[in-house]
Amino acid sequence: MKRKTIKRIRRIYLFSSILMGILAPLICLYFFPDFDPRIHPISLFGILKESALIFTMSLIIFSIALLWNGMTVVRKFIKHKKYQFWLRLFLAAASFNLCLTGIIPMTLGPLHQIPALCFFLAYNFFIFLFGIARTTSYVRQGLFSSITGSLMLLSSLLLIPFPSYGVAELWYIFLIFFWNIIMWLHLQKSISV
Repeated sequence: MKRKTIKRIRRIYLFSSILMGILAPLICLYFFPDFDPRIHPISLFGILKESALIFTMSLIIFSIALLWNGMTVVRKFIKHKKYQFWLRLFLAAASFNLCLTGIIPMTLGPLHQIPALCFFLAYNFFIFLFGIARTTSYVRQGLFSSITGSLMLLSSLLLIPFPSYGVAELWYIFLIFFWNIIMWLHLQKSISV
């Protein structure tokens, strides 16, 4: 396949993933308008009959998009092979665990919670390590990723005032989208230069 075709497919896939990341929660909210993130976790959509399929499919697509965008960003911005290996390892672990989180329903308790926790920790650590590796050549851009990774970890503090982890999940998801969109924009800027 030609390089331009691959880039076009990647752009379409990432754009549609971002669009799906915005539309899927709205569709799920349509099916369950009583959803309150202060009381319910987001995984509740995975066990509701009306929204289970779209929830599962969106998490699988989202995990592939995170993997694809992350691998591209690591290849383009991180030149040190040792950092690349660890970053790819954490990214692959995070994407795999996000797939498992979508496939395994919340009703199975620890079988769902363990991959969800592993995704949370691995993806957070991936972004933080990316920032550390990036500071070796571009301090400001590396600090952005390190601060974003730290904010992702601090999102767990939202479990203190709320009985459910829905609010913490929403903040975490927002930070994931924000970081990936910024990195994608940096990637587009570096390609066009």
